[in-house]
Amino acid sequence: MTNKVKQYIDNYKMLEKGDQIIVGVSGGADSVCLFHVLLELQREYELTLYVIHVNHGIRGEEALRDEEYVRELCRKEKASFTAVYKDIPLLAKEGGMSLEEAGRKARYEVFNQYLIAYKCNKVAIAHNKNDNAETVLFHMFRGSALRGLTGISPVRDKIIRPLLCLERWEIEAYLQERGIPYLNDSTNFTMDYSRNKIRLGILKEAEAVNKKAVSHIAKAAQSLTEIKEFIEKSTQKAEERILIKKEKTCILLKAEELAAEDVVIQKEVVRKAFYLLSESLKDVESLHVAAVLNLLDKQAGKRINLPYGITAVREYHHIELTLGKKGMEEVTGAGEAVQERELMIPGITPLFEKGKILTASLLNYKKNMIIPQSICTKWFDYDKIKDTVLIRSRKQGDYLCIDEKGGTKKLKAFFIDEKIPRQERDILPLLADGPHIMWIIGSRISEAYKVDENTKRILQIKLTEEEQNE
Repeated sequence: MTNKVKQYIDNYKMLEKGDQIIVGVSGGADSVCLFHVLLELQREYELTLYVIHVNHGIRGEEALRDEEYVRELCRKEKASFTAVYKDIPLLAKEGGMSLEEAGRKARYEVFNQYLIAYKCNKVAIAHNKNDNAETVLFHMFRGSALRGLTGISPVRDKIIRPLLCLERWEIEAYLQERGIPYLNDSTNFTMDYSRNKIRLGILKEAEAVNKKAVSHIAKAAQSLTEIKEFIEKSTQKAEERILIKKEKTCILLKAEELAAEDVVIQKEVVRKAFYLLSESLKDVESLHVAAVLNLLDKQAGKRINLPYGITAVREYHHIELTLGKKGMEEVTGAGEAVQERELMIPGITPLFEKGKILTASLLNYKKNMIIPQSICTKWFDYDKIKDTVLIRSRKQGDYLCIDEKGGTKKLKAFFIDEKIPRQERDILPLLADGPHIMWIIGSRISEAYKVDENTKRILQIKLTEEEQNE
């Protein structure tokens, strides 16, 4: 198995002689295997290893057990050891993230911190083929574009993943053959986390259909990576003709040249424009990219609002994307009146005549559920709703709750503060519980309806395009 990993390392040029490497070791099978494989290769590559263990502050005594195990492992192997404590539940709450997302963010921040402190040049992470398959499925279920379906990269910047060529059973067999103990994280066996549902449920069922399912998913991801790289090269050539970065907050897309490209390249060029303005694609979904491309068929002056406060305007010879103050997100166009109607719970309620719909469903709240961060999917505490939920335009007396202490603000004052143009205020669609505005659709929700630890039932609402039957 070590030879298989070494060949993989050499194929991707992960190691060079004299490398100084931060090694993330949790105490689980994957990271313990990574540590021992690097120890086997240490002399050949003249490696210096610095083990970093991150205590997430979640599992109490079990987490302390893990830390002590890794400390003893490093003492036995005469390797440098550093333990770092991070209060992940607190970081998740402060950052509005799930525990999984907060934990991942904290780990990489710690690794980068010690990469600099210890003057290292690489960080070794213990992801394997199973992790890769989980990632591909996770992104697929979220509706990711091609980039998300390519899985985990073997090498990214200073991060290397030497075990990405192995399945989990190979790792466990390696440790068993050598009599190397490892620890199990109890949170890996609960169905409270999305990835665990994929790992313990979906992938197990897939392997029952075909025992090589994990390997096949990894191969598919590799094939998609090759396709992605080809598309990126083609997109780069197209960008040189189409995309003009006018200034830091403004990008022009030449309309005629953009329209002449294949739709795949069109979408990638638009996504690149989003990234150049916002430095993130997290909240950018396919409907936002499609909305920009739809401007190609519109007359000059047509304007839409998008994630990250980006505004797209159709001009005579180009589409102009401008990064400004975050306001209402691509939910309406000028002159489209919002007809008052009751929200069907559960069910589908038309929002606009031009094909927007709201899909409402009820969920039972469970601890550690991941609250959606998308601007087009929102969760509300269903039991806090007092009246029939209506979709409507603004009325006199409307207000929304703006902070956790229950402070409120008149909707008119909110629109003024957010610099929403007068001509747009009367046509913006609202989700209303009496005069209390639950959601300025596509923008912020009222603090009063947010899900918390006391929530029992969740009202989930998704803003989507209505499917057209042709």
